[in-house]
Amino acid sequence: MKKIALCYDFDGTLCSGYMQDQKLLHDCKIEPKDFWIKVINYAKQNECDPTLTYLMLLEQQMRSAGLKVNAETFKKYGKELKLFKGVNEWFARIKEFGKSHNIEVQHYIISSGLSDMIQGCSFIKDINLVYASSYVYSEDRGVWAKLSVNYSNKVQFLYRINKGTFDVFDQVGVNAKKDANGKVHIPFENIIFFGDGETDVPCFSVNNKNLGKSICIYEKDNEKSFNIAKKLFSEGRVHYLADGDYSENSEIDKLIKQFISLKK
Repeated sequence: MKKIALCYDFDGTLCSGYMQDQKLLHDCKIEPKDFWIKVINYAKQNECDPTLTYLMLLEQQMRSAGLKVNAETFKKYGKELKLFKGVNEWFARIKEFGKSHNIEVQHYIISSGLSDMIQGCSFIKDINLVYASSYVYSEDRGVWAKLSVNYSNKVQFLYRINKGTFDVFDQVGVNAKKDANGKVHIPFENIIFFGDGETDVPCFSVNNKNLGKSICIYEKDNEKSFNIAKKLFSEGRVHYLADGDYSENSEIDKLIKQFISLKK
């Protein structure tokens, strides 16, 4: 069977805004807006990577609020996430549609959000791999950043999926040249990346350059989101724009089914 990889950002792509904003930060006794301002200011003052900064400050904020910092806590919040319409059923349905056309559809999530929150989502059984920010835990504390996924290092995971070098510690395989026959796990022309804004531009660019496809998701009735999507489309950053509705017969549904049908 031919393989197709559908690769997704999470925040703004599968749910509205940042996943931490829905409930976690409120339970940390801080307004999401105030938390992210704190992250930006700390990163500037200390010349830190913003993703590493948010992981550090979130861990501190959770502990000060009396929350255990462990996988179970994050999974609990993941189970409560409100996702875009149709997301929970999307992954299994598209896999089944692919099978009916003799295509193996693989789903990957590449996100700066929290891996263990994503692991708590009901659709997780239909995801091949999640590449997202996470902690090393010890005694209900996040003692180190296990993985930090920011807007620029996201692109390595597209290459990992392309080559089939999935382990994040494998630095040799992901940088190795293709073999003499050019054999890869999934060719870029069979990879579609779903994102929602400027932070996804590096992934859009890498995928486009290698003949993959890129889709910018926007939120219906959100003028700012739609304007960003239109800008990215007009600049040639993405091939398609689509409203964040993953239900059957939606714009995204029809687009992806057409892509699969053309690949059989």
